[in-house]
Order: sequence, then structure tokens, then C-alpha cells
Amino acid sequence: MSALLVLDDLAEGPNALSFEPRAEELELKDEFFAFPSSIEARIEVRRALDNFRIDGVVTCRIAGECYRCLEEVQEEVAARFRLLLQRRQATPEELASAEADGFIEIVDPGTREFDLRAYIREAVILDLPMRIPTPEADGRCPHCGVDGADEPTAEQEREMDPRWAALAQIDFSQPKENS
Repeated sequence: MSALLVLDDLAEGPNALSFEPRAEELELKDEFFAFPSSIEARIEVRRALDNFRIDGVVTCRIAGECYRCLEEVQEEVAARFRLLLQRRQATPEELASAEADGFIEIVDPGTREFDLRAYIREAVILDLPMRIPTPEADGRCPHCGVDGADEPTAEQEREMDPRWAALAQIDFSQPKENS
């Protein structure tokens, strides 16, 4: 497994690791994006006895259709995740509390390896954009350069549709009293 953390191999203090799992290993699938290359995960693990604070930065490239010109385009996604891993005996209440928190994992004291794939996968999924590419501030598509003139301007959005004009006449300033 390409994202396996071997706990006993980690020295006390900071440890820097990196993993490059493929999208298939992480079960990453999206109907709008493809993952043309491997995912890079840079992990810092700070070990203090049987406590492991894990900070990860995950980067990958996504490919999909430009939302403006429908040409194939690629964009980089960067995501972060954090986790506190504790190797110790825990009560059922502590385990339930850690599971509800989402950023704490308590594992059996005999655990020697911990798989980070689920955390890497979740970080990528949570940071996927709604569409690519993200339009630049000047209204042009950053991929093809097409001007965004076909999108409504602020002035056009302010113009009122005459069918809604009657709603503008309603006075909401004084509540009516019930009889």
C-alpha cells in the first residue's frame, strides 16, 4: 500500500514523509473530473511516545471540460488534512467521541501500521472545485481567453422583470393585526 504509515519506524519528534498513490488506489472517481497523474501527499508526523500528530498536504491534477469553451483543461488541486492518532486502550465512550470528532483516531496499543488512504481521499474530494477552470476577475476564461460578455452584468441583473413589478409594491413596514 502506498500510503501506509509504519508507526514503529517513526522517530520521536518530527518526521517528514511523502506518498504518491494513484487515483485508483484511493478509489477517487468523479463524474466531471479525471485524475491524469498520481496524487502527491506530503506528510509531517510529530511523534510523542504513542501519540502521532499528522499534518498532510495533498496535491493532484484534475482534468475535465472547460465550463466555457468545453475544451479539455487541467488544473491543480491542493488540500490539507490533520489527524491526531493515539495508540492506547480506550473506553467505548472515548472511541465514540473520537469517531464523532473526525480528527482523532484511537487505535489498539498493538497497532504497528496505519493506512492514510481514507484521509488523503477525503482531503482531495472536499477540495474539488465545482467547475474548472475558475474564471479570472476580468471575466475571461483563463483557458481559452473567451470574454464573458454573454454572462449577465450587474446592471442587467438589477433590471426588474415587469412580471415581478407587483411584488415591489408590497409594503412590509407595518405588520397587520389579526382580528
